[in-house]
Amino acid sequence: MKTITERQTKIINFSNYQKKKIYNDFHAIIYKEFNKSISDINYFFKYENNHIFEVLEEAYDDGGPIRMRKEVDYTIQSFRLAFNCP
Repeated sequence: MKTITERQTKIINFSNYQKKKIYNDFHAIIYKEFNKSISDINYFFKYENNHIFEVLEEAYDDGGPIRMRKEVDYTIQSFRLAFNCP
């Protein structure tokens, strides 16, 4: 029987899975509500190619998945205002 010090601990990093899930949800919301892709949004607002993703990555770094989801909500709300959607 191995002691605790002899056992190898495995750390599972879920951050990539969480980010991918949030990005997929974000893409789905954008397409469903505005019938646009992220590229269309970037073109409309004259953003650089990865601007929205950089903002979301920074939010994740600052507060994890909860902060990233809040940033997605803020972004969607601002798009609603810009496109005059209810």
